[in-house]
Amino acid sequence: MDIPYTVTARPDTGLYNAKVGIWLFLASEVMLFGGLFSSYIFLRVGADYPWPVHELGVTLGFVNTLVLIGSSVTVLLAWASLKLRKIAQFRLYMIITVLCAMTFMVIKSIEYRGKFAHYSVTLTDGTILTGHLPHGYEIEFGDVKALNLTVAGKTSAVDADPISYVLPYVKGDVPKFKTESGEEIDLNASSFALIKAEARAKAEAKAKADGLKEVPQWTVKLLPTTPLTFLVPPSKLLAKPGPDAKLISFRDGTSVEGKVINDKMTIEVDGVDLRGTPDKEKSLAWNEHYLGSAWKNAFIEQREHATTEFKEKYGDSRDPNKSATQQKHLFYLHIKSATPEAAHADGAHKAEAHAPAEHGDAHGSHHPEVQLERKDVQFFSNFTPKLNSFYAIYFTLTGLHGLHVVAGALILAYFVIFNGKMLREDPERLANRVEVGGLFWHFVDLVWIFLFPLLYLL
Repeated sequence: MDIPYTVTARPDTGLYNAKVGIWLFLASEVMLFGGLFSSYIFLRVGADYPWPVHELGVTLGFVNTLVLIGSSVTVLLAWASLKLRKIAQFRLYMIITVLCAMTFMVIKSIEYRGKFAHYSVTLTDGTILTGHLPHGYEIEFGDVKALNLTVAGKTSAVDADPISYVLPYVKGDVPKFKTESGEEIDLNASSFALIKAEARAKAEAKAKADGLKEVPQWTVKLLPTTPLTFLVPPSKLLAKPGPDAKLISFRDGTSVEGKVINDKMTIEVDGVDLRGTPDKEKSLAWNEHYLGSAWKNAFIEQREHATTEFKEKYGDSRDPNKSATQQKHLFYLHIKSATPEAAHADGAHKAEAHAPAEHGDAHGSHHPEVQLERKDVQFFSNFTPKLNSFYAIYFTLTGLHGLHVVAGALILAYFVIFNGKMLREDPERLANRVEVGGLFWHFVDLVWIFLFPLLYLL
């Protein structure tokens, strides 16, 4: 059966079917992204915290903009070549378009990787330190006396799995354990399976003896035969323990008796954000055990320099309190060296209130390393959606756009790889398909043209 109007135009619209369909689809896409852009604007206008300004890598964003603009040109040339029956050129331009899409996604993945490796730590006085955690953030929990394994009953929410959830975080070698009967065992998959079966048998016997309708959960206690210490990220625990905690609970429900040995967070600081700190010069960041008075003096000098520069440039015509960029210049200290003396030598700290360094930029010994006391840390997160509203909508917008890029690239690649028969027998219909795919691709590029200035420049 032949479907009408796949090549020729419909008499009522003057367009063939696919073109009508793509315009209707693109109308729905406009409403989708229009709603997201509007959400961004309302979130920014109504933000109750200093909105992040110039925190994204403009260079990577600009390169991606050029890549997508180039791909819009090549997809148009591919369609024109097919209309002229220049098959080799059609294939070449289409392959270049797909390669551009792949380049865009590789660059975007590099940008995402930098965000996942970069952290923001909010101190209790509102000061924000940005940087990298060279060893991650791990709580050292030692002097372990016992592991309490909760074997699920019929309706329990947790079921112990120490092999997957607990033992990977043991510092050093895993010791042998003593059961409640005094037997020494190596805790592994086979031995735990026996422990679990025995615990469930006891739970079922108790349920039967007590006339219970449901089998209760059963706790098995294991005692380490040699000293045992855990190094565990807080994200692997059901709750973050306090400095005096005598118990930690893993996500499988296993609780460990012992004490916290060290819960300090080591961060290589590349930025100090004081916009949310009431008294900038008394910030916790300038504590002698943290950055100290030398970096405080560098901050004061930068602030004075930024104030003078703004005054010389604008005089009394602009209010610095109403300029988000100027507020960042005044109260964000961008650190590019391990000591303030080195920063002063090359002028790096002067008016350097720009984007935090991406992962790998001046990393390692080029930043001061600070050990933060747990009592001084209010919140910490990498630069992901949970950090703030800006990064939540940044990942939503760019992630959704990235899915469109991948989908468009797959469609265009399909036209080159799998449409050989249509290319030989009905090239005009294939040209119409390429045109429809090209219209979608132009829309994807246009969305990025709006995204780039909105997120990266404004």
